[in-house]
Amino acid sequence: MHIDYDNYDGHRHVVRIVENSPLHSWFKDSLDGENMEILVNSYHHQGVKRLAQRFVPMAFAADGLMEGFYDPDAYNPEEGKFIMGLQFHPERMRQHDLDEFDYPGCPAAYQEFAKAVIAYQKKLNSSLSVPKTLKLDSEMENKRKMLVRSFSLAKYMYVRGAPGKNPSKESELEVGAEFLESNTALSAEQEMRLKEMGATVRNGGSYMKKLKVDEDKQRMARNMMKKMNIEQLSELMAFYHLMGNICGEVLDRKLQGNVNECLRDL
Repeated sequence: MHIDYDNYDGHRHVVRIVENSPLHSWFKDSLDGENMEILVNSYHHQGVKRLAQRFVPMAFAADGLMEGFYDPDAYNPEEGKFIMGLQFHPERMRQHDLDEFDYPGCPAAYQEFAKAVIAYQKKLNSSLSVPKTLKLDSEMENKRKMLVRSFSLAKYMYVRGAPGKNPSKESELEVGAEFLESNTALSAEQEMRLKEMGATVRNGGSYMKKLKVDEDKQRMARNMMKKMNIEQLSELMAFYHLMGNICGEVLDRKLQGNVNECLRDL
């Protein structure tokens, strides 16, 4: 009989423990010589019919039903490994109305399990720790610095809308663009996005050239105006003010014409 519904904790039946198993190490002090038997409680109405190859039996009932098994390759509490199964509950094997266990080895299952949990948590925490900085050789370090410089320039231009740090060479932005566009170990969508990013970085070079042209034009205009007298500068300012007003009027008419045309189409 393997179960007594009216007396779960009180009923006991005999199991034979397999030598050199975890169960044997837990209860060895309670075993009498060649007698490898202990009395256990009964909680489960189902049993193992066929054990997977990875598992090894730890105990049998008198009728041959397997009462315990474990995986030798996945049982090492010190390393955070604990895979086993029991058909009884040793943590509930206590004498009636007393806190004393039937055997000194009864609490071992939970103690070893707790040990495995703690060890596994430590191992998990260590795997999540920040790895040490990879040490690069001089060639790779130079390439890394060039990429960082390229992306830094592109980011500065994007955020500030101005070059700020003028690159010593036009190719500095090309480095980042080529790196982004050459990365093909990704999905098609990711690759397309990287190419777009590369194009954005590359366009930064054109933007800087345009800014340089504008700066040259402004410098030439300032040099020319420095040679003009007050009357000439006043006439020039009045002329551009007049042109601005005329341009505004023409622009308003064109915009109003477009609006009227859209209304007619509706």
